[in-house]
Amino acid sequence: MPKSKNQPSRENKIETKATIANPPCREVGFVLECAEAEHVYVCGDFNDWHPACLRMIGNADDGLWEKRLTLPPGRYEYKFVVNGNWRHDPDARENVPNIYGSLNSVVEVRP
Repeated sequence: MPKSKNQPSRENKIETKATIANPPCREVGFVLECAEAEHVYVCGDFNDWHPACLRMIGNADDGLWEKRLTLPPGRYEYKFVVNGNWRHDPDARENVPNIYGSLNSVVEVRP
């Protein structure tokens, strides 16, 4: 059966998809000085608040704990989990109240 002149041909159909550029991610350093810590994790908006998946590197001898994450631009709330206890970052530029009556620390990643 012949094709109608008004009917598009499948062979000539070109599909296009809009490409959305991802904003560049930035490396963010989280640091906690805590002499009494035996193990420390960082958690927040960036990992759905999972308290034990981002272990910080450090040791109990020097009390300095660090973790570097690569994050897309945005505003993130976070906390540290020190020996199983939630703790805000005392050195954060900003801390905000949360629904549990304590503080969440804030880090802003700029593009």
